[in-house]
Amino acid sequence: MKNKKEFYITELKMGEDGLEDYTIYGGPFTLLKARRILERMFKIPGAMVNPYSFSIKGPEREVEAVGLDHTYKSPWYSDKERA
Repeated sequence: MKNKKEFYITELKMGEDGLEDYTIYGGPFTLLKARRILERMFKIPGAMVNPYSFSIKGPEREVEAVGLDHTYKSPWYSDKERA
């Protein structure tokens, strides 16, 4: 799945109650290329107001919760590979 071009650079629109909307700005890319693009955006933000409002959106998958006590489905991917 990571080598398929099905990942998008996405700007998240956050509100008082969490995610309200999002806008896709680029893609489809492989996950590796999307992570490289996002990393570059963090290092050299340019004219963007807040590069940290950007994320990678891809196919929904199971994600382990922070407390490690359950999983949930999410289309959002980290900008870094987990160890």
